[in-house]
Amino acid sequence: MNDRDRIAARIRALLAKTVENGCTEDEAVAAAAKAAEMLAKYNLTVDEVQLRESPFQRHTEHHDDFVGDRLWKVADAIAHLTGSRYWTSPIGVRPVEINFFGFAHEVDVSKYLLAICARAMNDNLERLHREYGLLTLSAKRRKIIPFMDGMADSLARRIRALKQPEPTGTGLIVLRGQLIDAAMPVKIKQRDMRSSRDFESDYLSGLIAGERVSLNSALQGGPAVDRVSLNSALQGSAKDHRRIGR
Repeated sequence: MNDRDRIAARIRALLAKTVENGCTEDEAVAAAAKAAEMLAKYNLTVDEVQLRESPFQRHTEHHDDFVGDRLWKVADAIAHLTGSRYWTSPIGVRPVEINFFGFAHEVDVSKYLLAICARAMNDNLERLHREYGLLTLSAKRRKIIPFMDGMADSLARRIRALKQPEPTGTGLIVLRGQLIDAAMPVKIKQRDMRSSRDFESDYLSGLIAGERVSLNSALQGGPAVDRVSLNSALQGSAKDHRRIGR
């Protein structure tokens, strides 16, 4: 914990001294005055003070199939949408490991969206295996790989399109990214990009399949995620913390 984090913790403690929490009115007023004094002295806002308390979370999952080989494209788009960080195992390492790291509510949304996409891709993969069951392994791969490329590209594009415009005051957004990067458990390396096999006819079929996935569909046993609730979750920290940039 650095000095600014310690100061923020002291201010949060002062702001917690309210009548509702058992303090007298005089104690609450004195605590609020002291908190205001410290905010001005250290050039802080209540938004930043609260942001520095937000917990971080890491989510890791593994995939060992055609879906896993292309799911990083979807994970990259999800990280762009939520503001979380993501990284995967190096190309060729199986099973493929996908990680998300960031503020807890952003990681929750990230893993939920990834699960929806992975489930849809796996359903289509099982269907293709049935349809191409009589083909040789190499012939089957030539049809499945471009299809999965197309589906992953389609889902990634749609997820990126959900990104809301950044607010005009971006100071807290920058701070938020700095806090996540400082807490990152690993140093992220840029992933080598492999082009999609968009010259294959099955690539178009994959694009179409990706368009049909309901991103607001519910996972089995879980609540539905619609665009309104998704955006509400994603904008939670930005809406609460943007004043620092003003």
